[in-house]
Amino acid sequence: MNPSVSVVIPTIGRSSLEAAVRSALAQTYPVSEVIVVVDSDVEPVVPEDYRVTVIRTGGGAGASRARQSGIDKSTGDVIGLLDDDDVWLPNKLEVQLGSVPTDSQLWIASSRVRAITAEGASEWPVRLIGVHQPVDQYLVRFQSLRFGGASAQTSTLLFPREIADTVPMNLPLGAVHDDPSWLIDVRRRIPDVPIVQSGEVLVEYDMRSASLSRTDSDQSVAYIAWGKEYLASSDRRSRGDYFLTSPLSSAVSGRSMRGVIRSLAAGVRHGRPGKWAWGFALVSTMRLVLMKAMGLVAQLTKR
Repeated sequence: MNPSVSVVIPTIGRSSLEAAVRSALAQTYPVSEVIVVVDSDVEPVVPEDYRVTVIRTGGGAGASRARQSGIDKSTGDVIGLLDDDDVWLPNKLEVQLGSVPTDSQLWIASSRVRAITAEGASEWPVRLIGVHQPVDQYLVRFQSLRFGGASAQTSTLLFPREIADTVPMNLPLGAVHDDPSWLIDVRRRIPDVPIVQSGEVLVEYDMRSASLSRTDSDQSVAYIAWGKEYLASSDRRSRGDYFLTSPLSSAVSGRSMRGVIRSLAAGVRHGRPGKWAWGFALVSTMRLVLMKAMGLVAQLTKR
């Protein structure tokens, strides 16, 4: 029996929404419905199709709770998540549904993505997650200086709705790492759930500056707090690697040397970072020092 698939797309009304919806409707494995969850007061532009339903949160719910609102309204056996600035390749559902274990009622499917940036495109993750590998270790351990080494990007995720009924997505607006948080929670509540990540690129992931999932502000305090909560039971290597990468990256994006120092201190105090995490921290800190030096020179030149 072929499962019915509901696609859930949270949005604040960006112009890229229509392309995202069309990519879901054009799947070689037909979807039963596409639920667009509007988390703002705009009128979204969506294709005219009987399978498309638009619902509203009232605004300010955040992506995590907006997704859960869509899941709660859905009728499909399986849920596919899609961000409004990403697109699925036509065979995404067909490949993923053909790869999941037939002897397990619950599972999570993911895949590689083609990440689109202002500089071009790259394919990641470099390393695929093991079917029963701990999610926290996979996501936060650094094994090279290459970006995108490990990832289970939101728009790749496909799973039976029972998983979201058991472990709802309920993080508020502004929460960091909403999808990793959910995956970690799922594995803790349902330890044996397999995660199957296809090596084939099935999603195009928009990482250009227009995407709201990225910010230039220093959120290192929030990232450190997340690490203390979600990685408390992880090994020291995983905790140390995390504090020297995600919080530190946020500090560099916000040009905050205080945030960098804060992240380094957390890594030493709460973990035991590996060599690649130390290398990443060194390169990132040097980058920040260079940016600040260039800014100082520019100010002096203007005088």
